[in-house]
Amino acid sequence: MSEKNGLQKEIERKFRRFLLANELRQTPERFAILKAIYSIEGYFTIDFLQDIMQERRFPVSSSTLYKTTRLLVQANLLIQHPFNLATPVFERIEYNKPKSYQICNNCHKITRIVGKEMSDGLKAYRPRFFSVNHRVAYVYGTCPICQREMNKKIKKLEKQNNIKI
Repeated sequence: MSEKNGLQKEIERKFRRFLLANELRQTPERFAILKAIYSIEGYFTIDFLQDIMQERRFPVSSSTLYKTTRLLVQANLLIQHPFNLATPVFERIEYNKPKSYQICNNCHKITRIVGKEMSDGLKAYRPRFFSVNHRVAYVYGTCPICQREMNKKIKKLEKQNNIKI
């Protein structure tokens, strides 16, 4: 059995246990959605997930997708990011791989931080009396494009008002 197959089986087992523990039905739709989610690299929206389900010839309603993603979040198999966007953004949890993002306060662009320093820092954090499921860090600031735009505006205002800020 391949590593990917083994991971898939383990994820399905965790979801089955969660559904059983909460006396919820184990429907084909829920497991098809789980399988689709674990085929996605990175974060996604419900609309994107619905497109994938359509491509797989397994159409499900938005309501089913929202309910199932909510269950997967509760089961610690999926994270709903707190990005300040109009639509919820989700990502599968990979227990051994901490994730970090930088988010621009101005344009709200989200980029993944791919750096050993941040990843190692998250892995090294070992709280006492607390069982860690997964690790995610968010860094808020201003992206280079927004910084340039802000600097242009400031220079223009300085020139117009004959002042130095």
